[in-house]
Amino acid sequence: MMRIRKLFFIFLCFWQYAGAQGNDEIIVIPPGSTVNLHASSRGAFYYQWFRNGEAVNDATGDTYAVVLEGIYTVVSFNVDGCSSEISNEVEVRFSDDSSPPPDGESDQYFCMLYHPVIADIKVTGINITWYDAPREGHVLPGNHPLEEGVTYYASQSPEAGGNESGERLAVTVFPDVCPDLAVTKEVDDPRPLIDRPVNFTVRVANKTPIAIRDIVIVDRLPSGYAYISHWSDKGTYNASSGTWVIPVLPGDETGELQVRATVLFREDYVNVARLSTSDPRDTDETNNRAEAATSPRCLTVYNLFSPNEDGNNDTFRIDCIENYPENQLRVYNRYGNLVFKQKGYDNSWKGSSNIKNTISRNGMLPVGTYYYVLDLGDGSKPVSGWLYIMR
Repeated sequence: MMRIRKLFFIFLCFWQYAGAQGNDEIIVIPPGSTVNLHASSRGAFYYQWFRNGEAVNDATGDTYAVVLEGIYTVVSFNVDGCSSEISNEVEVRFSDDSSPPPDGESDQYFCMLYHPVIADIKVTGINITWYDAPREGHVLPGNHPLEEGVTYYASQSPEAGGNESGERLAVTVFPDVCPDLAVTKEVDDPRPLIDRPVNFTVRVANKTPIAIRDIVIVDRLPSGYAYISHWSDKGTYNASSGTWVIPVLPGDETGELQVRATVLFREDYVNVARLSTSDPRDTDETNNRAEAATSPRCLTVYNLFSPNEDGNNDTFRIDCIENYPENQLRVYNRYGNLVFKQKGYDNSWKGSSNIKNTISRNGMLPVGTYYYVLDLGDGSKPVSGWLYIMR
């Protein structure tokens, strides 16, 4: 905003005499405005303006446009270099009642694929006006295309017809940054046992510096698993629909979801996670899908058996134990005492004890609950659980 204030400094400059007359004055203008100070002196050939006692470079005309606060004075010179006395002081102050600048991030990112324009820059304010310079400059329309690395300047006028904000918000734009979310998935045990739990971990990484909102990841458990529980560090997961919703994922951050499930005796063990939607829309579809699969091992432990020689369920049976010839079975009573052990177990145990000092009748363990630890001998974690002997 340009304001003109004509101030007449009267200087008398002669060969032997120089004088000045005028009154001290204070001028108050809105921040960002300009006021023109004008000097007049008979016989003046040129002038020199001063701000706070320091000469202003290239300020030698009879008019000086003031854009900074300070105390201004001027001296005139005639053709012979004779100077007048220094003029009266004029103080220029910025007022406190101008509108503040709008709010917004100083660096903002956009994607050229969406043809961003001035109106796409996110600021908070009323009656926003965009310029190409921090002061004065040209007004830019809302449909002006954004250019890489260019800084634009925004002012606001909260009241219709009121003063614009003296200071302008500077926003530098980077329109060559397109949103990209990358989905990955893994499972903690790719060779689990049937009826044992596994943990799936899904991660979605924001590969760009811009925040991405309303992210929906679809991650439904296939029929080969039964849901147990879940945990996530961002957003919410609905186990029934298999959707993970993240309201906002800041730039260069990663969200994580963990789903715990039991492995069932089914044939569908490929677990897929994929990006469904986001705002703004993801521009690289090559990393929007990930999967993790298991190859369950055949091993079913039957917890109850009745060694009564009736030919029905007389031994402690483990399906597929023959696939693990290096296995070792240990059985403990409820007091934690070892009562039976066998290397290379072959489904032949009928509830007897082969450990000395075991409480038994004719070598047979009493009815009750016992605990087993089965090391398959293949480097995997031992399998443990309970069993019950009936008579």
